Amino acid sequence: MNEEIEAILIGQLDDIDIDSVENFEHEDIDYAIFHLNSGFYATQGHCTCEEQAFLSEASINGEELECASCSKTFSIVSGDAISDPEIESLKIYDVSEIDGNLYLHL
Repeated sequence: MNEEIEAILIGQLDDIDIDSVENFEHEDIDYAIFHLNSGFYATQGHCTCEEQAFLSEASINGEELECASCSKTFSIVSGDAISDPEIESLKIYDVSEIDGNLYLHL
């Protein structure tokens, strides 16, 4: 049985500057939307750390993010934990561009 993937409008392509991240909330759930040189990416909105810091406040270095609270680093592309492979990875979501608009696929 195939479940339909829901495409949620995030905004327009130029709403998020390159090398930045924005918080996006849908149905009371936060997502972090990243615009990198290699494209757009989405992860869960909060770090896996105890503080559950907003990832929209993370520092970006290339395709990696550093949590503003716990300083752990993750791959934005894969969600994998880089600084500590033993910690939980981030959930990642597909993002697509259609006619100048960005969509988050849930």
